[in-house]
Amino acid sequence: MSNVVYLGKVNFNWCDNCNVPALGKKCSICGSDTRQVNLTPPGEFKFMMNGDRNLINKAFKNILKEDFSEIFSDYVIILNRIPGPDRSEEIIVNGYVIATIIYDIEKIKVALKPAFYFMAKDHLRDIFVQADPIAIESIKKGNNLMAPGVIKIGKDVSKDMDVFIIDEKNNAIALGLSKISRDDKLERGMAVKIKFLIEDMKIPYSKSDIKKTINANKDYMRKREEQSIKMIEKLNGKNVYVSFSGGKDSLVALHLALRSGIKFKVIFLNTGLEFDETINYVKNIKEKFSLDMDIIDAGNAFFLNLGHFGPPGRDYRWCCKVCKLGPTTRYIKEHSGEYIYMIIGQRSYESRTRASKGEIWENEWVPNQIGVSPIQNWNSLMIWIYIFEHNLDYNPWYDRGLWRTGCFLCPSQDLGDLNIVRDNYQKYTEWENYLLRYAKENNLPEMWVEKGLWRWNDLPEPLKKKFDFKGFKRTSLKIEKELIGDFYEIKSNKEIDKKRLRNMMHIIPKNFYNLDNKILIHKIFIELGQQIIYESEECVGCGICTGRCENDALYLEDGKVWVNEEKCIHCTKCIGSCPAYAFR
Repeated sequence: MSNVVYLGKVNFNWCDNCNVPALGKKCSICGSDTRQVNLTPPGEFKFMMNGDRNLINKAFKNILKEDFSEIFSDYVIILNRIPGPDRSEEIIVNGYVIATIIYDIEKIKVALKPAFYFMAKDHLRDIFVQADPIAIESIKKGNNLMAPGVIKIGKDVSKDMDVFIIDEKNNAIALGLSKISRDDKLERGMAVKIKFLIEDMKIPYSKSDIKKTINANKDYMRKREEQSIKMIEKLNGKNVYVSFSGGKDSLVALHLALRSGIKFKVIFLNTGLEFDETINYVKNIKEKFSLDMDIIDAGNAFFLNLGHFGPPGRDYRWCCKVCKLGPTTRYIKEHSGEYIYMIIGQRSYESRTRASKGEIWENEWVPNQIGVSPIQNWNSLMIWIYIFEHNLDYNPWYDRGLWRTGCFLCPSQDLGDLNIVRDNYQKYTEWENYLLRYAKENNLPEMWVEKGLWRWNDLPEPLKKKFDFKGFKRTSLKIEKELIGDFYEIKSNKEIDKKRLRNMMHIIPKNFYNLDNKILIHKIFIELGQQIIYESEECVGCGICTGRCENDALYLEDGKVWVNEEKCIHCTKCIGSCPAYAFR
């Protein structure tokens, strides 16, 4: 299930004179005032790409006589990704939302808007329901169309699709959700649930395209670009890196950094789950701009830890800590040893967490790193305008219909996106085969894989009800404590390796724990002690904690972190954010 709706104003206007989207209040082409377009927050946009074109044509197959992309080929088409049961997006043409496409796990649904009728009325299939005069008057008063008022049902009408209500003169009166099909025998009950009345609209029809959109936003973009570049220029002389992931946002952040003229090094983190095309694309960008680039390779970290954690989930993203933050921490410690300023292509529109960080922040997971985002307050329409204006090569997966690139099996992807990956990438089929084996071993139905329910550790309630399935929560070590005097006695659901725990417990002073018979931890150190137990048993060797140790008292061996007891001074600074503890 997609994220919840973000409340707030969406920065998206339209110049009716030039018939293009506008970011500012004035159009840079004609100078006229722009009109605010009412959209669903948060406002995550892109131009319709080739892959989107194919999906949208398929979605409208039962609504239009020709392909959607052919009918609207003279206009710039903008998609706005919105919260929904799965992948959902509003389609904006000629300054109006004309439809919403919802990839509802089991099928694609299309919800039409009144503007769609005026733009496509000559191309519609027979999705009309004709009503008698009495029913028409009732509809105009806010009522639904009831069965006795139906005169004729169009041959392409089916249940649960949007249809247009017409009068005896074939004038469109309303738009609603059909509760009937062509061959239904109507006697009583609701025929169409009315959603909108159809009223005349002033719609611009002049031709438009991406180039015209770029020109209409030149003044607004120049101002925002200058602000971002000045922000980067302030880092001149500091230890600056640019994180390039191969995605659109990091591409723009990288290009802005190049334009600033400051000295920096680029890093690309290969998580081991990147698309092959992404790796090739990154190499091409490195050559094109002659970048000083280091590649951080997480190797087989994901699959080495998969047996321990199980499939990752949206609420169980151990993979990011193991495959991204751990390798990054080790890299920073090995190559820098001091604070670095990492320019990152992060935007507040992507999530609540990212919105809360601001333009500059210190990463709790990666010691000695200060994150800097020059595009923090850009929306994705700005990103795409920038990419097309500067003729930047972008990741080919965007043309295949994905909204974001990254790990090919990322559980944060909607099922609609993962279906695109499955159809275009063999490794995803291999991942699905693993999920099917995992489901069988844990007595889970195939539906857990087919419906994408594996993407949650704790399945949301709406999906539990929809599929009558309680879900499956991955579990690991669980401990309980009982206070006996000044010490807590620790009990667990499985045997604990005391030899290893003795080594890890060296992090806290000796007099505050006892492992001779039972596991006892002094109440002063109980919180730290509990985390040490989890880290001792569940360590995945990501190395995040090693970056916090100022005395090099932690080291990696056999895929786990160990304490050099001679170097450790019991400062406990190494005890912080840890995937073994966070995802317990």
